[in-house]
Amino acid sequence: MRYLVLTAAVALAAACGDTTSPTTSSIIAEDAAAHGRTDLRRARESLTAAGNEVSTAIGEAGVGAGLGDALAANVILLSPRAPAITGRSEAAAFLSSDPSAPSALSWEVIFADVSADGRQGYTWAHGSATFDFGTGPTTLQTFFLTYWRRTESGGWEIAAFVVNRGGPQPLPLPDGFDTPTQGGSRTFPHTDESELLATDAAFSALSVEDGSGPAFEHFAAPTAIAAGPTLIFGPEAIGQDFTGGPNDVVSWEPRFVDAAASGDLGFTVGDATFELEGIPPFYTKYLTVWRRMNDGQWRFVADLGNSRPAPAP
Repeated sequence: MRYLVLTAAVALAAACGDTTSPTTSSIIAEDAAAHGRTDLRRARESLTAAGNEVSTAIGEAGVGAGLGDALAANVILLSPRAPAITGRSEAAAFLSSDPSAPSALSWEVIFADVSADGRQGYTWAHGSATFDFGTGPTTLQTFFLTYWRRTESGGWEIAAFVVNRGGPQPLPLPDGFDTPTQGGSRTFPHTDESELLATDAAFSALSVEDGSGPAFEHFAAPTAIAAGPTLIFGPEAIGQDFTGGPNDVVSWEPRFVDAAASGDLGFTVGDATFELEGIPPFYTKYLTVWRRMNDGQWRFVADLGNSRPAPAP
């Protein structure tokens, strides 16, 4: 959430699809419909396609229109050096007129997964982003983490979006960390979103008490992916890469939350503070995607953040 993003954010400021044949997919879809199940394989395919279509639209119409048209009404946009931006109109205004907004974005979706009801999902993508922080436009290799919701018409819209430096990612992704080809998670009806906020807060408390590395390892799902120069896979590797110094304190506060009606997938967005020995405090914001395990515990499956302004005194 929050440790490697320091390196990535400082550097930024300074400067996949499934191969199932149509015939097989049709059989899967027909079987799922016949048994009253959501066709998660088809949902993942459509989410991957939707993500790549937004990148194409940006290339054709520019960031303001191409990305803006894909945003949900209550979207949360996380762009480097800016506070979290909430709402479609506010995000569109930022993308169209703020000098710190990205002037170009391009990506390829390399991972997609969805909730058990197929109504929400998330994607990892790698590509490039161009920013101008006062020294002229700079194009950087970039990771994108996006959380999506289904629309009433069956399409996908962006609920939360974050970008930070990293990649390109060697492909294919390791076995067990690529886009699932079958199955899904169990459902948890009547899930209270406050449980997810409480889990993220407990995550922060453990980071303060035991250090960021042990906290990340404890709260990571077996299939969790985080990001550094390349993606980081699994609890042990994430814990190692997110370990700070013995006197470092990394904490955060979740501010926004959403979860699928099926109760198995959701996200939090919040503000983090790095108090690292030998340097002034540093401030970031983050998007974390959570999956509810079969035992009912929430564990994060994806995490990415970027810099934000220092809070007012």
